[in-house]
Amino acid sequence: MTFSIKYQPLFKVNIWHNYFLDKGTVSFNSMSDGEKLKRIESYDVNSVFSILPTFETHKLLKGYNLMLKLTNSGFVVLTKMVNDQITPFVSLEDDLNFTFIVQIKDPLFYNYTDLKMENSNKLYFLCNRKPALEPVDFPLLKKEGNNAKLDDTYILSAENQKKELSVLQTVEKNNLLAMVRVFMKGENNNLSVITNQGKLKDPFQVFEIHIDNRKTTWRYIFRTDQEVKGGDNVKLEGTSPRILITKNEKPLTQSGFISVELGGIELPNPSIHIVKPDTSNIKYYSEIYM
Repeated sequence: MTFSIKYQPLFKVNIWHNYFLDKGTVSFNSMSDGEKLKRIESYDVNSVFSILPTFETHKLLKGYNLMLKLTNSGFVVLTKMVNDQITPFVSLEDDLNFTFIVQIKDPLFYNYTDLKMENSNKLYFLCNRKPALEPVDFPLLKKEGNNAKLDDTYILSAENQKKELSVLQTVEKNNLLAMVRVFMKGENNNLSVITNQGKLKDPFQVFEIHIDNRKTTWRYIFRTDQEVKGGDNVKLEGTSPRILITKNEKPLTQSGFISVELGGIELPNPSIHIVKPDTSNIKYYSEIYM
């Protein structure tokens, strides 16, 4: 009997960041299919993150005849198949799991990302099974099509974070944002990677992580006094006529222009280089010097 060896996707993880996908005030989800495709074509999550298997997972992947492939939106794990196209070449046990680390490459990441800066030393954990010792409502890794955003509910308890970090190499802990762990059998069948018979699901399982872009109050700092009228999109921040702020928070996006008018003139949009948190009122400010 001859066998035809092929690789098929076992599961995939996409990481979407709205700073790169939204366009000004136009959200990615509200775009047409054609517009979405254009945004995805220019999207590259690898410019923001290093996504790697842990050293232990790297060994497991080899041992189970699995292959990791990075994509512009995340990564996919492929399995060697036998000729029936649905059976992995090496059986995958229900409790078998693989862990991937997400490390921040962009030093400005927290400026344009809607995550609390004060949580930068904490570990976000995304898994298709609830971690032990965490609350019952600890969120699970989401399937494709779920638009739930990454937030501080995904942060591990101090005890679990210490446990997870203890098995990582020093280089794996550098700029670590999150760990993604995928079990072959998830918390429920809907989150499992394989069927009860150990076969591949059809279609294969796709998980996704959504990261929202930061919304900030835009602060314009002028060299001369300004006159503000009711129809303008800005107002005095305090008593100084040289410091104006937007009346509402505005999203930070890589592309697109958001109109902010003062006296019929459009003011510039801010860069992501100057974002200042104000912990007293839980707000963030983008500063533009005029």
